[in-house]
Amino acid sequence: MNCRKTNVLFLFLIVGHYLLIAGILLYYYLNPDKGEMSIITNLLLSQMSLVLPALLVVTVTKKNVSLKQLAGFNRVKLSTVFMTVLYAFLLMPLTSLLNAISMLVVDNVVLDMTGDILDAPFLITFSLIAVLGPFCEELVFRGFVFRGYRTSGNIFGAVILSAVLFGLMHLNLNQAPYAIALGIGMALLAEATGSTTAPFIMHMVFNGQSVCLMYIEKYLFPEIIEAQAEGLEYADGEMLMMIAMFMVLAMIGTAIAMCVLAWIAQNEGKNNFFRTIWLSRKWKLQRLVDWVIVLAIALCIMFIAIETMFLVG
Repeated sequence: MNCRKTNVLFLFLIVGHYLLIAGILLYYYLNPDKGEMSIITNLLLSQMSLVLPALLVVTVTKKNVSLKQLAGFNRVKLSTVFMTVLYAFLLMPLTSLLNAISMLVVDNVVLDMTGDILDAPFLITFSLIAVLGPFCEELVFRGFVFRGYRTSGNIFGAVILSAVLFGLMHLNLNQAPYAIALGIGMALLAEATGSTTAPFIMHMVFNGQSVCLMYIEKYLFPEIIEAQAEGLEYADGEMLMMIAMFMVLAMIGTAIAMCVLAWIAQNEGKNNFFRTIWLSRKWKLQRLVDWVIVLAIALCIMFIAIETMFLVG
């Protein structure tokens, strides 16, 4: 995969997602007696609509390279696995901070889905959100997309652009900011280990702890779930205090996370990790950005803007 093909891949994903949404809306318009789509069906459709078009594009465009090589799920050391889990937890305050800031403008998408998620059995929900979802998203974004952009030689640009596309693919203003931050963290981890396996583990940790907390709250603190269902919101002062707390934790956690990342890179034989990435800005064998990716990004921003105006209005 080169940069051009990677840009086409992302545009294909966005157009395919739009067509899926249009198809669902048309189905319910023609069948108004049908009830709401179950959360299980929703999760399955969202992941399949991501991975199947990506596999189709990659299969058609690849030349003398196996899907396994393109995906990059290579083995990593056991010590790297443990440090990856630590790395994931250290970055959680940063994502919480960005999530809280976005909630000043829009609702928390995950909280809005909590009731539907908790209606499904734990093992099914965990398998879909904490295993299937991370696998599909890492296959596409840290496998095909990041590794595709990396062929340009501009590793720094590949990290940033793949992360931005990962955030925009969520198509909402609440998840996009922290998904971009996570995308940067996972792309750096993929580069540090030379494998998509480590970011997959990291992604599993993020999604898995979120699912587990939901079910723990359901059985041990049901009043929290009830408050969320009733749409109770934080007062402005409480939200600002929460943001200030997360900001301090995020600064400390992210700083330590970068130290852990440097250790992981050295453990996997990547010396001068951060320096190499920074200097790679000048190694431009291919252009990362063309009209194809600009169009795809514009479509994402347009969708997010319309959705935000609709929800806020």
